[in-house]
Amino acid sequence: MKTDAPIRPQVSLRPIRRGVEALPLLLALLLSALLWAAVDIILAHEKERELEHGYRQLDYLRRTFQEHSHNTLTTADQILRLLKAEFEERPGTREFSEFRRALEHSSIFVQLGVIGADGELQWSNVPFKQVNLKDREHFQVHVDRDSGQVFISKPVLGRASGKWSIQLSRRLNHQDGSFAGVAVASVDPQYLARFYQEVGLQAGTVLGLIGYDRVLRVRVTDKETAIGQTLSDGAPLLRALHQGSDGRFRAPSSFDGTMRLYSYGQMPGLALSVVAGFDEAQVLAPYQERARSYRRITAASTAALLLTGLLLWWLLARLRQARQEVEAAHAVFSASPDPMVMLQRDPGGHFHYRYFNPAALTLAGRRAEEMQHHPLDQVLTPEDALRRQLMLEQTVRSGQVQEAEQTTTYPSGERTVRWTAVPVHDGSDHISHVALIGHDLTQLREEQRQLWLSDAIVAQTHEAVMVTDASERIFRVNPAFCLMTGYAPEEVEDHSPGLLASGVHDAEFYHHMHQALQSRGFWQGEVWQRHKDGHLFACLLDISTLRDGEGRLTHYVHVFSDITEQKHLAEQMEHLAHFDGLTQLPNRNLFQDRLCQALARAERNGTGLALMFMDLDGFKAVNDSAGHNTGDRLLVEVARRITSVLRKVDSVSRQGGDEFTVLLESLNNGQGIAETEEAARRIIAAINEPVLLDGRSFRVGASIGIAFYPADGDNVELLMARADAAMYQAKARGKNRHLCWTPELAPGEA
Repeated sequence: MKTDAPIRPQVSLRPIRRGVEALPLLLALLLSALLWAAVDIILAHEKERELEHGYRQLDYLRRTFQEHSHNTLTTADQILRLLKAEFEERPGTREFSEFRRALEHSSIFVQLGVIGADGELQWSNVPFKQVNLKDREHFQVHVDRDSGQVFISKPVLGRASGKWSIQLSRRLNHQDGSFAGVAVASVDPQYLARFYQEVGLQAGTVLGLIGYDRVLRVRVTDKETAIGQTLSDGAPLLRALHQGSDGRFRAPSSFDGTMRLYSYGQMPGLALSVVAGFDEAQVLAPYQERARSYRRITAASTAALLLTGLLLWWLLARLRQARQEVEAAHAVFSASPDPMVMLQRDPGGHFHYRYFNPAALTLAGRRAEEMQHHPLDQVLTPEDALRRQLMLEQTVRSGQVQEAEQTTTYPSGERTVRWTAVPVHDGSDHISHVALIGHDLTQLREEQRQLWLSDAIVAQTHEAVMVTDASERIFRVNPAFCLMTGYAPEEVEDHSPGLLASGVHDAEFYHHMHQALQSRGFWQGEVWQRHKDGHLFACLLDISTLRDGEGRLTHYVHVFSDITEQKHLAEQMEHLAHFDGLTQLPNRNLFQDRLCQALARAERNGTGLALMFMDLDGFKAVNDSAGHNTGDRLLVEVARRITSVLRKVDSVSRQGGDEFTVLLESLNNGQGIAETEEAARRIIAAINEPVLLDGRSFRVGASIGIAFYPADGDNVELLMARADAAMYQAKARGKNRHLCWTPELAPGEA
């Protein structure tokens, strides 16, 4: 008895050895790789030869420049030695005419001179004005000791000659060996470079003469000559000089960034080194041209090889294309993670399951025998079977591919699948089968629903939300964020949160923040941020990290709460607690705190201080006649005048009403009383000046009582009591005056 058809198409295919047909292409690839490898080896050797040739030329140029510079400086030193010998043999001479004649037409020397022990220029081969050079480096180095060596200075601008020069100097001694002065030769640094500028240097070439002090005496390029440049501590040349007296290296220039080949060497007997450099691009230009030519030829050869290999491979592939397509279809059908079903249409228009892959069985939650040859309504619920039947009929009627997303109830549960129905012809125009290819969207739709819900929650929250990725680039903000910062989403997305940085917090603050995020996964604190319009605002910031299922960091979630108003309110409350609301002077509490601190400082430093109690004379009459508003404005002006006649370090306080106190610190015990009384007189004089308010002139006076530390008391209560007593005595004795406390003012205490 014949059995039913198999569950899935059974295709008996004998594997074809793909290696045979791919052999021509593999051979072409291998030959191409060998060809390119050979070219790369040749080019590497060519490059090495080109660089070595460049280095040899560079060594020659450097040695030439080194010999030229060494001869020039040695000649200058020989002149110095002769001048030193002449001076020390004839100490009294001030005329060295033979040196003046010898240097008359010299292009090397800017000036030759003798500096006396007092630093005054005593003789020069060129006319000069009297000038003192004792602060110059080339003078100072010889004052304390005689090294016996020539000193070569940094480039300086001569005070006598007015020209840039390098100073070579030797110490001059009296017959007893004591310091007699300095012989100095000023060498024109341009002379060292002039020859090379005249003959012309190759583009990008550089020559330099550098001292052990990192200062370039001269730097010559094909475009310019620079004098006195200083190399940074990490300059490649300095590292090279530390490794040996001469050598080669390759590095970008510290001045123009050009990558160069360098040759360097130390100048014998002198604290100088010479460096020469070629632009690497110029050195390798011939090599690069040859390399391009080689690569063009190699590319053409490679293309020919590959085209030949591809042609042979294509011819072999065509021989097995039909079988390969069948095999591929079978593999896709069987291994696809998406459900695939082939349904057969019977003469009555009903559809039966014919073939299906494992993914379709998994989706349906059934065994193969429960689906094979069964109609739709025996596998699906009646409602789902009807929807599926209608889709299949539409495919047959139109003869075109149909798509539909359907939510179907299976034994495994409810699944949402996008089905694609493809009509299959039987060799004629008759459609005998329909292929269904599904894509399970259940998880995607659930994730979309969750994402929509999350987005809705974030969008509706009143707190600003900013989400960044693991590299801290912004990719999502909510409307509250835009309202708080002034930025639109497109202005911040893919930017760093640093665009909100206020500049208030230092690097250590952010370092602690990142440490907390790494160790605990969250951070909370107050942060100052910058609005788009530039103003700063304070916020309470919560940052949390998000990680995927494998524990990898994926996002940071920042939640902002604007607390600017709360902070301003707290600051205002703090200010009101310590300052007078009318005059903005410290109030009684803050003044007493400052007085306590001042007493502690005075005791620690052994200095004195003075405390003034002050009451305005005639203020009540102004207040009663002109009103409290005018009285308040008068108090503000009085406070300003008191402050204006005192030192910045002195403290002024309004105690209440028309009473003020003044604290003078750091008084000299010998002159403190006089200084304080002078300050009191300035205050009274300033207050006595008329005050013009609303076209009316008002005049008040001041009675001031003074107590001194330590003479009149060594604690706050005693000083304040005695200053207050002195103030009332000043009022009693005629007002508008100051009075220092004495024991007679308080007989009970004396």
